[in-house]
Amino acid sequence: MFKQISIYSILLLSLAALTFFLTTYYSDNGSIESETENLNIFQAKDVNLKLNSFDSDLDIYLKSKMINGLSDSKILDIFNPIINLKNSEIEMKISAENSRLNYETNELFIPKKTAFEGKYFNKSFNGIADRIKFNLSQNKILFSGNLEVVFDGKEYKGENIEINTKLKSIINSQNLSIKVIDDLKSK
Repeated sequence: MFKQISIYSILLLSLAALTFFLTTYYSDNGSIESETENLNIFQAKDVNLKLNSFDSDLDIYLKSKMINGLSDSKILDIFNPIINLKNSEIEMKISAENSRLNYETNELFIPKKTAFEGKYFNKSFNGIADRIKFNLSQNKILFSGNLEVVFDGKEYKGENIEINTKLKSIINSQNLSIKVIDDLKSK
């Protein structure tokens, strides 16, 4: 008799534990589903934007196949953007895999290695950068990681280069080097 009561007690406790486990599992799933139902996602396809700020001397034109973000976020994810920058001295075109726009801080960030080309005082240049961050409010461009630029018969290389576009100067750099490109190699 005692053995049967012990077995029934263990079964009863097991059933109670299983019921508790299933109840908490399904109630947690329900709250997760209701949280995702409350998220509003902004999405736009085939977008052309002009980005600038009152303090910026650069006009940035952005063309993208798709832009999306959460409605309560200040950050937009931009897919396959083509970014054109322009002021009186420079024109630059960047094609990237993706980028992020923080419209609260007026920053455009390209997180992956990307190539660019353009003209500076009507002389062509091209280059590759690991990461690029444009701060429109502060008139700064930060090339994080490695940067390589070919311009006017010279190859410029450096790391973590920060440029102030209003002052037209480099305000920070590491391992900056300039190499004259041999005319015989380019022919």
